[in-house]
Amino acid sequence: MKIKKWPVLFMVICLAFFFAACSNGSSSGDDDNTGITWLGPLPYPPENPKYLWAYYNTADECSYIWDGKKWTLLSGKPRKTFDVKVVELKNRVVPFADPSIGSLELGFMEGKEDIPYIWCNSDLFENVFERNIDVSSVNADTKKVTFTNRDQNTTAELDLTRHTLTFDNYDLFFREDNTVYRDAAQTYFGDYMKMTDYSNIAGEPVVFDWSAQDIGVVIWKDGNSYDLALPLQMANDVFFSHYGIYIFYNGNKLYLSDSLTDDYWTSGNQSGTRSKALAEFCYNELCLNLDFNYGLKKIHGIDKFPDFNTYFICSGIDKDLKSTNATTFANALKDVCEFYFGDGHSNYVLNSHYLAKNAVIKGNHTSAFRKADLESKNTYPDGARLARYGASVPGYEVTPDGKTAIVRFDEFTLEHENKAAKAGHYDDIDGIIDSYVGTHENTYDTVSLIHYVNKKIKEKDGGPEEIKNVVLDLSCNGGGANHSAAFVLAWMLGECTFNFTDSITGAKWAATYVADVDFDGSYMSDATPDAGDTIWEKNLFCLVSPYSFSAANMVAAMLKASGRVTIIGALSEGGSSVVEFYSTADGTFFRMSSKYVISQNKNGSNYDIDRGVEPHYYINKPANFYDKAKIQALVNSINND
Repeated sequence: MKIKKWPVLFMVICLAFFFAACSNGSSSGDDDNTGITWLGPLPYPPENPKYLWAYYNTADECSYIWDGKKWTLLSGKPRKTFDVKVVELKNRVVPFADPSIGSLELGFMEGKEDIPYIWCNSDLFENVFERNIDVSSVNADTKKVTFTNRDQNTTAELDLTRHTLTFDNYDLFFREDNTVYRDAAQTYFGDYMKMTDYSNIAGEPVVFDWSAQDIGVVIWKDGNSYDLALPLQMANDVFFSHYGIYIFYNGNKLYLSDSLTDDYWTSGNQSGTRSKALAEFCYNELCLNLDFNYGLKKIHGIDKFPDFNTYFICSGIDKDLKSTNATTFANALKDVCEFYFGDGHSNYVLNSHYLAKNAVIKGNHTSAFRKADLESKNTYPDGARLARYGASVPGYEVTPDGKTAIVRFDEFTLEHENKAAKAGHYDDIDGIIDSYVGTHENTYDTVSLIHYVNKKIKEKDGGPEEIKNVVLDLSCNGGGANHSAAFVLAWMLGECTFNFTDSITGAKWAATYVADVDFDGSYMSDATPDAGDTIWEKNLFCLVSPYSFSAANMVAAMLKASGRVTIIGALSEGGSSVVEFYSTADGTFFRMSSKYVISQNKNGSNYDIDRGVEPHYYINKPANFYDKAKIQALVNSINND
């Protein structure tokens, strides 16, 4: 196997947790009704069935549909065991479009050259991911392959006869170090934040199961040697995605997900047609991916179906998702993300190389979330605020009485730099800060902004112009980087604790963070607490609106749960899952709400925050959100000033 060690910087960048900023595109069309009535799981067939009734039989683990005369298999496990396929693949060294990455040896099955395979052995994890994961030896008689994470002392077992991959402790298997399961604040991004405490509660063993839909895992025979061969897309979905890596293959070259250039499309297929084999595999692998990685199945009622294949059949979308027409598939996938899921985090992102890069994919249905989001945008960012400020919106301002500072930014942005570089951003910031929002969002990141604002507030402490109140305005904030959200929370509260739930495994974990906001090298948690790092002693407020989504919703929820911050405005939009990016086997790029759900912990239980945050005090008129005098009056009335 020829693999060049990939740049560590790339992997660090891609491992970021992001609560994605909300986009405002919408698809169009009307809903269809397949006529299927789903009855859910039952131990035996229901009596007196009606035409197109369907149910999941818990006894034989199959789904059935009544065709008017008899129960017919809808989906399920027609076989319990399978023969192990030992094949000779045609191996070829495929270069990456970026020559600095090198090349990767792939295997191709005769007649299915558009479905590449990758050799899954210990070298893959050591050379590509720099992880100590051993893969057991393989021969012609191998039935099971064991993956052992030596650093975490946990295993995963792939059963070739049952088409399953079982993790003893999935969250532990992919843990990056010996602390929390996943570092929600991504403290490795800078030298100004650290974790002070953490806890992990293990979930249940979990199983990837493709017994109902063959994914094509095989034993590769090369002369007298053998290796486990996984389809590249399965490796993407099961292993690579957790390291922030997605590999795209366009029939000529390989591309990493963060560096897709126009060449990916221009040197690709662009015929608009996928082979039947690829279309079928793409559908099967998509179902497997969603079964295990979509985090809001329970909230959306999808968990009432045994798997996504059954859900797609009952929704009448399975045929379009299996179509050889690339446009038909793309429209269906957009519908899955933005209409059927409709959670705001799930979106169609980029076309496959079977289509032109700029080919417009509209979907066939109207997204209720996108419609509501657009209405909120027209009311708040583009309506009331634009009418008051125009294009130049201040990121920091003080109310007329001089008591209240208002801090606003519309995205939790993140520049990958240390604190010295971030501090340097604001050497001459006084003139720029007045028009920060919307104008310099990509130039001066959130950490730099808060560092500067903190300095401005602290300079007035003890004097006649001392700031008594701070309002964090998230009313036009659509989300962004979790790292920067943690920094803001630590600034306001002195420290912040994230609680996460893996909605698939049931694992729970928590981590507490502090921030060196003034960049002097000390923290609130040190032996001599640094009061320069926090504004917790001020009267704190957070302004939210129906446009406040994702990370903005999360910050508002955590501020409210602290019991020390007053929430004003209107019910926030929600959004509780960390967004993760995925690809399909034909090279389409999409994102969705992952299984990592940010939660509030109360009395030992985690509760999701997807329904939004109720304010303590409602502001009913949108124009008053951006009227300094009105904000001043509300804050003073709450404080009894």
